[in-house]
Amino acid sequence: MHQHFAVPHEESVRAKWPHEIFLINLVFNHILIFATTFGVYRTFPFLILIVPITSFAIIGYIIIKGGQIAQSNETWFVKSHWKIAAKRNLHFLWLLTITCAIIGGGLLISNLMGWSKITTFALLGGAGLLPFMVSLLILIVLGNDSLYQARHGKLPKRFIEQNPDAAISS
Repeated sequence: MHQHFAVPHEESVRAKWPHEIFLINLVFNHILIFATTFGVYRTFPFLILIVPITSFAIIGYIIIKGGQIAQSNETWFVKSHWKIAAKRNLHFLWLLTITCAIIGGGLLISNLMGWSKITTFALLGGAGLLPFMVSLLILIVLGNDSLYQARHGKLPKRFIEQNPDAAISS
């Protein structure tokens, strides 16, 4: 459940920022850039590394900036949304790291054992990319919900219990 707060427009804009960055990483980087680089994989095989490198940089930015915002004199509402985004990015960091390890390890084993390309792609796609893409779609839905909440002055109830002195408007 969520609670609504009376927040000025400028504050809701600052609270939306981490969720927007997160969604840009998920939608633009992991879907559009991945599809583009995967299309030219035969010609430029290492170009696909742009996706995880960019993603690790964006995740790191949100986590570090979330820690800085937590120590700053920013409002409680903005701090809470940065905390939500940082926590979600920490989970995404683990998901991305595990997926990269599965794909990298699978490619190494495939080369060492001499598997065919079809076998390699089927195994890595099913064991590595499919669970990642399902999780990615779930994170996109959660990110959109957080963006909506920030825009409309809402927070999950667990943040209200942590800060009972926050003024509730409805």
